[in-house]
Amino acid sequence: MSESTPTPTRRGSRVKFSLSRTLDVTPDRAWALLIDWPGHADWVPMTRVEVDPADTDRFTAWSGLGRLALEDRMQVREIDHDSDIRRCVVDKLGPILVGEAEFSVAAGPSEVTSIVTWREDVHVPYLPRVLTGIVGRIGAALFSQSLRRMTRPPRRPRQ
Repeated sequence: MSESTPTPTRRGSRVKFSLSRTLDVTPDRAWALLIDWPGHADWVPMTRVEVDPADTDRFTAWSGLGRLALEDRMQVREIDHDSDIRRCVVDKLGPILVGEAEFSVAAGPSEVTSIVTWREDVHVPYLPRVLTGIVGRIGAALFSQSLRRMTRPPRRPRQ
């Protein structure tokens, strides 16, 4: 893991969500898919990810279309590859979303399943506080759908 970067100021309304899904892939496969940062483009719609070549714990995701894409700079803060429950915490460094995302992978009810839990806790500037619950529910639904797509083969070869 890279040396820690100071966390940017948390401005705006706080949006939180957490979800768990049982997936039809082994925990090893689920973990490999989750920590393959550029590979997120294969299962998170309208997203591309670039890893910093000088520091593989730093990466930027763009979600959206063209100039309307949201830039989301991130850095791995903690990662545990070796426990029964693998876990990764990523700091979101802005320029829009500031906070953290965390995901974990545990063994599922059978040898070929896993339980993936995803949590987001971010501050969103200019978002009225009254909308945080709705935005959190929408975020959870979108990530739940993405996790379902995660186990499908990629549609296009990565460059």
